[in-house]
Amino acid sequence: MIIDDYAYRNKLSKVNPKNKFAIGMLLLFLSLINTYNYIAILIIVVMSFIIVGIAKIEFKDYIYFIKIPLVFLFFSIAMILLTFSNNIGVSSESIIISTRLFFRALSCLTCIYFIMLTTPFNQLIFVFKKLHLPDIVLEISMLMYRFIFIFMEEVEDIRKSQELRFGYINLKNGYNSFGLLVNMLFKRMMIRYDEMSMKKNFINITIISRVYNSIE
Repeated sequence: MIIDDYAYRNKLSKVNPKNKFAIGMLLLFLSLINTYNYIAILIIVVMSFIIVGIAKIEFKDYIYFIKIPLVFLFFSIAMILLTFSNNIGVSSESIIISTRLFFRALSCLTCIYFIMLTTPFNQLIFVFKKLHLPDIVLEISMLMYRFIFIFMEEVEDIRKSQELRFGYINLKNGYNSFGLLVNMLFKRMMIRYDEMSMKKNFINITIISRVYNSIE
């Protein structure tokens, strides 16, 4: 969870989250409606400079974060670039559209990473509350955020245990170990969910009883 780690220890983590969120969303909206490549490139340069130069995110990590969605972006661009008519080929119009789409998507991506890498999750919840999002949305967001860490922790524990037993020593063992990992992960996640539900119910009962006692 390198992104989450950077969100809490970057040089902009103490900056007002409302300002960071507003800047990120404003440039994101501009990226979506923009039709000029030079504006998209300008947004990419500005966002990248803020992320790497001001927030002090490691350049190699930033490139790694960008590289992951770029793989899917290149496949999408390739499909748009090819025009299917009598023969499969590339037209000047498809090149223009693909180039515009590429820079637009990349500029949107840098805006999203700006928010993710500079704004801790608790600050995002604060911003969402200020935006008056429904409580159910906030609770689901926090639950999903919590379960990401639980999921990663369980995967790491199970995989380490399997590796110690040479579970991935060859292809056949690897397939069997992966199947067991998925099965055990599902069971453990259900157990963790039950534990969290019981703990939440216990806390709610405790709060209600304290309120009742204070009234009496």
